[in-house]
Amino acid sequence: MTHKEFRLTVKNEILEDAGYDRKAVQYRVGDIVTLDEATFDRLQSGSFVQQYTREGAIVFDKYDFENEVAVTTITVEYSVRKLGQRKEK
Repeated sequence: MTHKEFRLTVKNEILEDAGYDRKAVQYRVGDIVTLDEATFDRLQSGSFVQQYTREGAIVFDKYDFENEVAVTTITVEYSVRKLGQRKEK
């Protein structure tokens, strides 16, 4: 099983909208945001991404991040090994 994580650097502040007159800063310039592959694909295609928080929601698009993205690919393999025990008589 292979899993990819995308680490994006925030270029414009991303604000949290909690339904009040004021918006709180969720991510500041220079912060790192980690996304899964499905969310990154939506972001890369030009869609807005909405994520819910405790107080409300944040909305961002690809122009809120630097153009260069760090990708980490993690491969997980499962297997069975034998200890080499001898049969008891």
